[in-house]
Amino acid sequence: MYQKHKIIFLVLSFFSFGCLGYAEIKVEATFEPATITLSNASVYKIVVHGSQQGPVGSVPHIEGLNFASPPRTLRSASFINGVPSIRFELSFTVTPAKTGTFTVPAWTFEVEQKSYQVPQTVLKVLPPNQEDKIRQAQKQQQQQDLKQVAFLEFICPRPFIFLGETVPAKVSLYLWDRLPVTRIEQIPAKTGFGFSMTDLGQPTEQRNVRKFNKSYTVYSWDFGLTGALIGKQKISFDSMIRVRVKNNRNSPFSNPFFSDPFFGFGREEGLKVSSESTDLEVRPIPLENRPSNFLGAIGDLSISSAIDNNRVSVGDPVRYTFLISGLGNFGAMPSPKLLLGDKFKVGPPAFSFEGNENTKQQGSQTFEFIVTPLEAGLIEIPPVSFTYFNPEQEKYYALNTNAHSLRVDPGEKWTVPESNGYLSTPEPLMKSSQDLFQTDSEPGKWIDSLSTPIPYKSNIFWIIQFIFFALFISALLTRLKKGNPRREAQRQKERLLEGKARDALKHKDPSGLYQALRRRIRLRVGIACNQSNASALSSTEIITLLHKKGYKKELIDEVVELLKICDESEYAGTTNGSSNIESTFKRTLIILKRLK
Repeated sequence: MYQKHKIIFLVLSFFSFGCLGYAEIKVEATFEPATITLSNASVYKIVVHGSQQGPVGSVPHIEGLNFASPPRTLRSASFINGVPSIRFELSFTVTPAKTGTFTVPAWTFEVEQKSYQVPQTVLKVLPPNQEDKIRQAQKQQQQQDLKQVAFLEFICPRPFIFLGETVPAKVSLYLWDRLPVTRIEQIPAKTGFGFSMTDLGQPTEQRNVRKFNKSYTVYSWDFGLTGALIGKQKISFDSMIRVRVKNNRNSPFSNPFFSDPFFGFGREEGLKVSSESTDLEVRPIPLENRPSNFLGAIGDLSISSAIDNNRVSVGDPVRYTFLISGLGNFGAMPSPKLLLGDKFKVGPPAFSFEGNENTKQQGSQTFEFIVTPLEAGLIEIPPVSFTYFNPEQEKYYALNTNAHSLRVDPGEKWTVPESNGYLSTPEPLMKSSQDLFQTDSEPGKWIDSLSTPIPYKSNIFWIIQFIFFALFISALLTRLKKGNPRREAQRQKERLLEGKARDALKHKDPSGLYQALRRRIRLRVGIACNQSNASALSSTEIITLLHKKGYKKELIDEVVELLKICDESEYAGTTNGSSNIESTFKRTLIILKRLK
């Protein structure tokens, strides 16, 4: 009997909850707590009674309050005094930016395709008290300690360089010995458009380096830094490392890197490491006393020249070697101009560098010219003038090579055979009877003897060669395409971000969709503009890169508008309904196809 009553009660409860979908819906809104200090946070909670369906709408923008997105949601069903009740909760974490009394006005959203009004709420933000100040000081100290765990240090020999000058620079990655680093995921990458730099090679490693009363392992990269834009320019570096952290997320730090996980267990996280932003001045090369033949060589240089042969015939090539040695901008070193007059023909130079491959600032640059004498006799290759600018002394210097004597023989002459006054008719070529055979026992037509056909005179031969050549080129391109791990990794990231965007679109998650679209735009612009650290690009840097790449203004304006939509929609959202996010998604796909 008891079991029967229990079944009836469950059935009635089920129908009661089902009928609640048609009950009156009520909306409440509160701040918990309603009064906070400037250094604390509150929760803006919206409760919908009588429905478990999520509302659709946008929280009003309140100047001085930051609403975290996405909000936390909770669906619940319970009995209150024997009456069934269902509700849907929406909670936003709110952080104040200033003190004062903030009013969130009444606003509307949709539930089950009907509009409901959210009541007005008030939050009071008071100045920070003494406890808040102590907590804030502790937080700042913790952030400072976290910066000392891993950081980058950039060293330049001078606070200024000249436009086009190359100086040896160094960037060092400091890793605290107690930091459980698993690997360096990304070597340091430059931020700033005022300079160019050589590629970073293999780093040098130093252990037990003392700094900030801590012991570090230091990885250093030497490179050449060249001034590209005149004026005060900022330069900084970013890197990424992977570390093992504890699974305890209640660490006093945002990332619990200060103790190695027990026996190596835990999870891996990426840690972005940055250097301080440094101001370097790029000065223009002085116009005063600049020689007319100055081509852009900067440094402390010396020159020499040589020829490989001092006796040739008219028309024979002579290798003329021009060598520049010392300290200078060899990565952008211009070739000298050989003004040898009408007696010589000069070909374009081939050049090679020997020295410090990391900085390309110390060593020697060789230019090889092919010089062809056009006249016979004892002639001279005149001295070649070379001018450079010394940045230490801020003066121009002119150097000249030695002259080279060259003996040029007349060589043999080809004489045209004399004509006998009339055109002779060539005699017909007589065919040997040994090359002929009779095709029939009876008299008939004689033909040439059988001979091996020449392959390259056959169309079939060339068709087969073309097919094999096309197959070879296809296989080579496929191998090169698959052999680029960086390109394959970028494609994999693009596919992953596209999957996230489609999932967010499917689940009606505007915040997740816009976040994925913005990250994909960054990645595509990084690929198109050859930027290795695409994830760190800001919206301003993205637009600057697109302008430098030469994209059309119409496309750049569309990217600007799309980035603005993504930025505005990440916090509390500005999208009303699913049609807008679907159109934004389709529009983004069209823009991404044009960003090649």
